[in-house]
Amino acid sequence: MKEEKEEGGRLDYGYIGLPMNVDEILGKDFWIFANITAAMLPSFTEPVKLTASISIFVRSGRFKFSNNLITYDFCGPAIVNIRNGETLQLLSISPDFSASFIVMSKFFVEDIFLHINDMQNLSAMARHPVAKIPEDIVAKFESLYKSLQLVSSDNSNPQMLKALQHSIIAFYYRYAYRCYELLESSPDSAARLSDRFIKLVKDKFKTERFLEYYAEELGVTPKHLSRTVKAQTGYSAASWIERFLILESKILLKSTNLTVQQISDNLNFPTQSFFGKYFKKNVGVSPKLYRNS
Repeated sequence: MKEEKEEGGRLDYGYIGLPMNVDEILGKDFWIFANITAAMLPSFTEPVKLTASISIFVRSGRFKFSNNLITYDFCGPAIVNIRNGETLQLLSISPDFSASFIVMSKFFVEDIFLHINDMQNLSAMARHPVAKIPEDIVAKFESLYKSLQLVSSDNSNPQMLKALQHSIIAFYYRYAYRCYELLESSPDSAARLSDRFIKLVKDKFKTERFLEYYAEELGVTPKHLSRTVKAQTGYSAASWIERFLILESKILLKSTNLTVQQISDNLNFPTQSFFGKYFKKNVGVSPKLYRNS
């Protein structure tokens, strides 16, 4: 690991042991880094849409982040799973934060889920990106991450990826399922309705703007849907649609070279002018000013 200094409030890749060429990570199916501390992490102020899945073993400390606009604030030991295509924003971490990260490609994860799709607690895992780790199996997580790091460093093994996958699968069946047992038994019908609504909005917000569509798809009245989602999440159902639109707009403006017109078309606004007014009303500045800020 390089002993490089922080520059301009942001740590460079070498400091936390990342390859200087990010393609070295993006081109791999599996990447792991153990023992990351608060001092090693940069300050993220913008949301990032992930192109890979991330599993974070939080040993200690407080970790606050936003995943698809829902805020999670918890203390370790805990396991965090964020899937490919989801949006992550780091909000704050405590000075005693310590964690290990695993980054997995879409194909790597799909192979794992082919084997665990009958796991009893799979639905709870899908609904809850954060789960507390029972104290008596924290050491098992430590052993797993150390083992995965050793296996992934053996480039002479032609079956390395299979070895990694089967190690993870066996661990879920032997230990990790326990993290989700309480979560599986806890959700009521209102929580399930909110979960289903948010998932549906995430899939359809680009083309479906009206609450009536979502209520019909979920088999409830618009009034019941709005009241339930507000009670469960603190935001109205209509606000969730708006929040996903604004979030996607920000991501496209900051992380792509698409023109404002192309972004407007991508999000199915009738005109670029309408999109600009909508964005400024919700963000406070025009799309062009936001992109250049």
